[in-house]
Amino acid sequence: MISAAKNPEIQAFMEALIVHGFSHRRLSVDIRKGLCLSVQHQEIKTFEEGETRMYFAEAAWNGEYCCAYADSLEDQGEIFRRLKETAGVFGERDLPEHIEESQDLRGRRWRDIDRDKVADILKYAERKALAWEKSEAVEICEYRQFEDTVTILDGQGNYLADDNGDCTFTIRVIARDEEFVAGAVKLGIVDAADEEGFRKIAGRLADRAAKYAGFGLHAEPAVSRSCPIVLENCVAAELMGYFLPMFYGENIRHSLSALSDREGERIGCPALHLEEDPFSARGTCRRRIDDEGVPVTKKLLIRGGIFETALYNKKDGAAAGKASTGNGFKPDITADMGTRATNVQLSSGDKIFSRKEMIDAAEGGIYITRIEGAFAGTDIKTGDFSLLASGNRIEGGRVCTALNQFTISGNICELWADMEMIGDDMVYRMVDGVCMLCPTVKVKHLVVSGK
Repeated sequence: MISAAKNPEIQAFMEALIVHGFSHRRLSVDIRKGLCLSVQHQEIKTFEEGETRMYFAEAAWNGEYCCAYADSLEDQGEIFRRLKETAGVFGERDLPEHIEESQDLRGRRWRDIDRDKVADILKYAERKALAWEKSEAVEICEYRQFEDTVTILDGQGNYLADDNGDCTFTIRVIARDEEFVAGAVKLGIVDAADEEGFRKIAGRLADRAAKYAGFGLHAEPAVSRSCPIVLENCVAAELMGYFLPMFYGENIRHSLSALSDREGERIGCPALHLEEDPFSARGTCRRRIDDEGVPVTKKLLIRGGIFETALYNKKDGAAAGKASTGNGFKPDITADMGTRATNVQLSSGDKIFSRKEMIDAAEGGIYITRIEGAFAGTDIKTGDFSLLASGNRIEGGRVCTALNQFTISGNICELWADMEMIGDDMVYRMVDGVCMLCPTVKVKHLVVSGK
């Protein structure tokens, strides 16, 4: 951001680096703002707002790369000491490069909200959810927003500034009928500046959360078999998100991905498209540059079922003989550079189906509404998964009896190949810092292990 680039304290720090003998100077400034407002029982439960700031200095000392991070630039001597201590520790790491042209690429998505107006919308959503017959409680009804601004400055006074952030609404409803209890959570992107639109989305999600909580009542154990499966959009997004590292160049290069040596091969059905779109209005991870200053672009990871594009940062791209794809990101400013996607969207390059059409076509199958254990139950090296799941039996074109106490298992590439119908009801889930966007999908069959 321009204020960081022209901040006198930052300018003085960059000049002091020269005085103390450092060359190839670069400073990254990460400012994170967050806000959370929630209601419960028609009263404001929490209202929290905060900001953190971190600095990551890189330079060369006696020709060797060095780096240090701090939450303040006040103690320059301590930062310089830590820079010198790390010189040569990182081996052959490239020295920081100059920025060719200063650019401010921020989207400025932070909203200065009216607390009472946002709280009124949340209270409205809570009332809507509780109006459903079986609804017993609303555990979560909250509005959140965040903004993460990254500024990279070089020793010549040039800078690159970018940001990431959005505003979201989340509601979790608990339903009860006699001794049976079930819950459901729904979430979506909102704009606090658009009160009417925010209210409409919050009301719709409240209704859906209450409805799906009711669907989970009177659950029975599922029977072991292979059957047609409809993955609800949020489940499809979560499952896909856990397998996105299969597309990361570092994993492909080290044979840690089921997609190693498979670029250009068919890995899914002909209708399947998987696109990274850093600019998507539907996603929450919108960027213009990555954390290495490389411009991000739209790219198809899978086009018509064919594995088309792997994702690289500078280091892994160079090792593979490829250019960076603009996917060099850090989990946080103090971590090493890694590979990560922004917004990734699963869609159909062919016909799009409604959820009703998919349920009609999956007679005798199961509609999956929740999965658990994805960290332990997914393997990107093989593509295999085995996950605890719950959902509903599909009978007569309807989602009916609730089912639990079962696992679904298979291989993600086989699942992609067996996708028979892709829906039109896109939702997002955040998985390991990536925004995964998916509609509901119908799969030919999966193995269900129950009683």
